[in-house]
Amino acid sequence: MKPVITISLGGSIINPGEIDTEFLNNFSVMLKKFIPRFKFMIVCGGGKIARQYIQGLPAGLTEGEKDYMGIAATWLNAQLLTYYFKGLCSPILPTTVKEMSKLLQQYDIGISGGFLPAIKTDEDAAILADLYGSPILINVTNVEGIYDKDPYKHSDAKKYDHLTYQEFYKVISPLSLEAGSNAPFTLIAAKICERTNIRIVICSKKVFKIEQAIDGKNIGTIIQNPLF
Repeated sequence: MKPVITISLGGSIINPGEIDTEFLNNFSVMLKKFIPRFKFMIVCGGGKIARQYIQGLPAGLTEGEKDYMGIAATWLNAQLLTYYFKGLCSPILPTTVKEMSKLLQQYDIGISGGFLPAIKTDEDAAILADLYGSPILINVTNVEGIYDKDPYKHSDAKKYDHLTYQEFYKVISPLSLEAGSNAPFTLIAAKICERTNIRIVICSKKVFKIEQAIDGKNIGTIIQNPLF
């Protein structure tokens, strides 16, 4: 089987307030160029919609119950994405990792939302990347990479071009485990990738940046231990 590239696509990338059809069109056109070389797994987040629905829930629910509300938003985004890859992915979304495995034998692209409560979609993507031996996990976010402080609040924020896993754990702020949290990449996801030293690329939604990441170029922030 061709190498499998894993992409974690944040919900706020798909729908930052309204559906970004320009991005989705450009993203799908770009990705299709790589089909002769790679297969792809794309895990969609819930983003702002997930947080809105979680906030709209009545009081007294468990975190797990809130998670299921957020997961529903990830599947709505995932279903939308399937129509941009019609014929290259299953029109019926996989509900388990096992189903994703079967679909990748039939299609060049596998698309999903989140699978289980208490598991962020970054972590779902990391589990899939680890299972299929993905050489690269690309995390598409609203920032250019990992910074030493919030770049939206601090003009002097420094972007890291490369971090080892241990450096990443020290740099990244303590992450919330609450339903709907929106950290750039979770510690648990990175821990999963570290098992096989998967190259994590944190990059913006600029389509040419995602293309460069697939091609193995050093863009955004690379998280990987030295290969020597």
